[in-house]
Amino acid sequence: MKLGSIVTSLSLSSLLAFNASAVELVNLNDFPDWFKEAMARDSKVTNSSPIEIEEFQVNSSVLGQATLQEAGEGTWYYTIDIGTDAPVECYAFSEFDGPANSLYSIAEYSLTGVEALNEKTLSGQFNYAMDVGVVDATPYLSLDTLYTVGENDEKVSGLLKGLSAETDNSLQVCIHNEMGYQGAFVAVFKSFVRAFTAAQPTPEFYRSTYQVLINDIPMGFTREKYIKDSEGDVQIEVGTAFMIPVDETSIARSDSVSISWSSPDGSLINGSEYTIENSTMASSFDISYVEDAWQVKGELQGKPVEVELAHKDWLISSYGSYLESVNLLNSESDSGAFYMWTADADPTAAIEIVISEVADNPNGNLKIDMGPLVMTVLSDKKGIISKGIMQQGGLKMDIELMHSNGNPTL
Repeated sequence: MKLGSIVTSLSLSSLLAFNASAVELVNLNDFPDWFKEAMARDSKVTNSSPIEIEEFQVNSSVLGQATLQEAGEGTWYYTIDIGTDAPVECYAFSEFDGPANSLYSIAEYSLTGVEALNEKTLSGQFNYAMDVGVVDATPYLSLDTLYTVGENDEKVSGLLKGLSAETDNSLQVCIHNEMGYQGAFVAVFKSFVRAFTAAQPTPEFYRSTYQVLINDIPMGFTREKYIKDSEGDVQIEVGTAFMIPVDETSIARSDSVSISWSSPDGSLINGSEYTIENSTMASSFDISYVEDAWQVKGELQGKPVEVELAHKDWLISSYGSYLESVNLLNSESDSGAFYMWTADADPTAAIEIVISEVADNPNGNLKIDMGPLVMTVLSDKKGIISKGIMQQGGLKMDIELMHSNGNPTL
């Protein structure tokens, strides 16, 4: 698992300005009975209909009655009738910012439609609930927004539910502007995502998806794939997505993607990473070994960066970190150290990583030190981490394995 991306992505968590103890950020008991009754409504969608998108080789069925409303410029927009007052609206994108940024943007766009539909101005907007889950092997983000339009006696309340998932070459976002029907909405969304994953090849020898909880609230995920190429090297794809509440109305968003190549011995060959924060490209970097030195080129907050790392020796890849964990757990040694590069932590330097075995701890058998950040994880003999925890001051971060398939070491 690419620990650097998980741990260092917590720079956003410093924005967290309030405490919550559950997935729901608003206490349902504080609302009137009519609201609770509306939220408790649900139904089971039993009918299905076909969708076909040639660009993604999609030719499958989804729950509900799907109708293609618009297609063009890398966007496909469907309405799906599930027998409720409002249809589920689903989008597929070939170009996108990522699960977190795109979900937030579509939700904000949908709220402007709420104003037009009700002929009233948006007068209130609150983060109601958020979650992280998985559709088979594909992680998704969930964000529900409670809103009001109008003022005084003409005020109207509603709930906008949103879900997003990134598949191999596209992004799916579904919205439902209606209170309740949570189970039906999730079921339709999952069937929509599966229509895309059914057409995807699976060349990887290992893939995993982790849920990330910050102060016990599910706020993001990390996913990774390892593919052996024709030359025997390992291609590594890692993606992270976070939606972190700043306050009761605002959300900080971050999507990162890393693609790198590793030698079979676990040493880094080259790689690239980029991060989009709040719909703006925050950073983009490439690293490669040129003329006996590690060269890093890219941009940070719109400013060019071009440096030669002071560290001249080999760097470990994400694949190599699995090899190190396996070697440690299956040897008589109790610790190991190596250097890794991750742009999230510091694009201009290599970071020393120390892995140590932990005894008599049911919650973890390995401790990972990354400078001031320390995480304890529970790993099996294959190096697959099932859970992990990091605590620093008032911040507590947990990672939990949602899905894995294959063996992370060849």
